[in-house]
Amino acid sequence: MKRFSDYQKDGNLVWAQRSSHGEHNLFEEHCHDFIELVYVIHGQGKHIIQHDCYEIRAGDVYIIMPGEVHSFPEVKKFSLEIVNCLFPMDSLISCLPDEPGSLAELPYILPMYKPGTRLPRRQSLSSKESSAVLSLLEEMIQECKDSQSGSKVIVKHLLIKLLIQLSRNIRNQSAPSEPSLKPLTVGYEILVRNVCTYLEQHFDQRITAEDLAKQFMISPRHLQRIFGREKGKSISTALQEIRMERAKQMLLETSKSIDSIATAVGFHDSSFFCRLFFRHTGCTPRSYRKQTNYR
Repeated sequence: MKRFSDYQKDGNLVWAQRSSHGEHNLFEEHCHDFIELVYVIHGQGKHIIQHDCYEIRAGDVYIIMPGEVHSFPEVKKFSLEIVNCLFPMDSLISCLPDEPGSLAELPYILPMYKPGTRLPRRQSLSSKESSAVLSLLEEMIQECKDSQSGSKVIVKHLLIKLLIQLSRNIRNQSAPSEPSLKPLTVGYEILVRNVCTYLEQHFDQRITAEDLAKQFMISPRHLQRIFGREKGKSISTALQEIRMERAKQMLLETSKSIDSIATAVGFHDSSFFCRLFFRHTGCTPRSYRKQTNYR
């Protein structure tokens, strides 16, 4: 059995983390003494909770209650990227009002008031719902990592907001047949957003489609197709646009030479950088700097 104390840091009563599983990082069957919320970023396979088996889809949210055994038995065959949010059942009590009132209508909140009531086991999110949930989880992960003053309080309130959001989703969910079409779009949207974030953070490095495919555990051809369909442009074009924006910023805010800026944004050939800059802006880097400063 996994224990919350193994994850607890500086007295935190909520812990959020992002993890990838595959051939070299299997997910063995286990249980724990805390509640685990699992959000599927992308992947496929099966998720077994107790004796129930679920087909995994991007945008799924699972709740595993204390003492429940669960596993992802097919991660060796299918890669899986998830966010885990871990918390003891009583960790949020101090942040909630003494009487539930209208909170009693929220299925993800009511169990905090009625011990023995379980949280909904599974929910499949639409694209819009998925973006909101992932945003909250990423904020929680960052607060857990930073551990700044007030982080413990922020993370608990973010979790409450997340549980309320999930409760609202259940009440506003679409017709039963619609979710089967949504998770594929959700998975693509999240994957493309993650690729864009990676490009933003590593624009100064040499990046190929093969590098990205390996990073996100997908074939280069499939990644290019998904990215092009979702963004209306190729990965190389998106990377060039990011680099040009960074170059324009450096031209305005620094006195670095053109050669230095070219290198800083990922180009080892300053002549090629200047030609590309002209293609994107209609002027050379030097004239862009002069014109903008003049204005």
